[in-house]
Amino acid sequence: MKAFPAALLLWVAPLAAQPLPPVEEPLTLRQTVDRALESHLKSKLNLEKIRESEAHLAEAWAGLNPTVNLNANQYNRTINLASQGLGGSSLPIPSLVGPFFTFDARVQVVYKFLDASQRWKIKSAEVGREISRQEYELARQQVDLLASTAYINLLSALHAQQAGQADLQLAQKNLDLARHQREQGVAAGIDVTRADARRVEQELKQAQLDDKVRRGNLDLARLIGAPLNTHYRPQESALAALEDGLTVEAANQVAQEHRVELQVARLKEEQLHHEVSAADAEDSPTMNLAADYGFAGNTPTQNIFGTHNVGINLSIPLFDGGVSDAKSDTFRSQLRQAEIEHQDQQLQVEQDVRGSFLKLQLARQQIVTARASLVLAQREMTMSSDRFAAGLGTSVELVDAQAKLARARDAEVQALVAYQLAQVELAANMGRPELVLQGEKP
Repeated sequence: MKAFPAALLLWVAPLAAQPLPPVEEPLTLRQTVDRALESHLKSKLNLEKIRESEAHLAEAWAGLNPTVNLNANQYNRTINLASQGLGGSSLPIPSLVGPFFTFDARVQVVYKFLDASQRWKIKSAEVGREISRQEYELARQQVDLLASTAYINLLSALHAQQAGQADLQLAQKNLDLARHQREQGVAAGIDVTRADARRVEQELKQAQLDDKVRRGNLDLARLIGAPLNTHYRPQESALAALEDGLTVEAANQVAQEHRVELQVARLKEEQLHHEVSAADAEDSPTMNLAADYGFAGNTPTQNIFGTHNVGINLSIPLFDGGVSDAKSDTFRSQLRQAEIEHQDQQLQVEQDVRGSFLKLQLARQQIVTARASLVLAQREMTMSSDRFAAGLGTSVELVDAQAKLARARDAEVQALVAYQLAQVELAANMGRPELVLQGEKP
């Protein structure tokens, strides 16, 4: 492999060392959700499924619409009359007739005005269209949850980054203090080494926190369909405290009424009821009205006469080998399965709501504990710093206090994030994710 010329490397290196500055953009939670709903794959796919269900409904209706056909044919024919029992020595009829020409062109209209099975299939297709619409709404709610979670995660990553920067500044301050104390002959070299090691650890942690922010931006940009080099500045906004004045029983009642999964389950039961009725009606009589008009002759210009046919066709299935009964049994079994799943979903919804309340209670307790721990850690840090500056404390005490303060800051950030995520989860489990955005009460 040939090496690049040194001059070329010197020309390319500065370009590689200067990445394009990231584009910063302010962003609210409402904007995040709206943009995600427009661009997310789930929303687009479920929107196409609505169009697919509408096409299925049109297809079902087409089974009862009149059909119109145009048929035209021109034949050169020979007929063996002897094969039809005509001819012989006693009848003056030739055994073979032809060749001769026949021409026929006509328009035929068929209208099936009695078909009970097809009408039940239409009802099933109508319910199927409503199922697709509800599944589209479910997909929107899922995207809403994903967008809110990504937004909160980015916001928490920025908070952690700011807390890390404060810890890094404190580590640098303690290092400067240790160096000053050594110069004054109060501290030993080991004290400077400990402070310097703590600063290096905090620099590594800060690099990890910065990376988490970049990844949070990347995830959010991908979710809302924005350029991946965009950096966002989420707005600080407290989410509505949904659990204030709301009991578990009331939240469960709202969930039972609004969870889209339960509405879809009910619609699927209704659809299967129609499918059972359609299968039972397959052995019912059907009636068609048929009419045609056209021209018949030898050729399009020879012996042409207008002819027509009008009539009604009645078909009564007597025995189909058990096909309709088998279909009916199949749909009945599917209906029982749907009913069982519906009952299980109702229990799952209640479990989801109760689980969200438990998370909220734990998160609120964690916030109180974390804030109290942070106040104590700040006091301990101040006291340790003052003792070390006065030559009364050791660097071990100082580094330990600094580590406790860093952990307390992390704990507060994590507790706030857990509380916000639990709020979003409660709204989603109640089937009302918009409550988080609107600040309303259920």
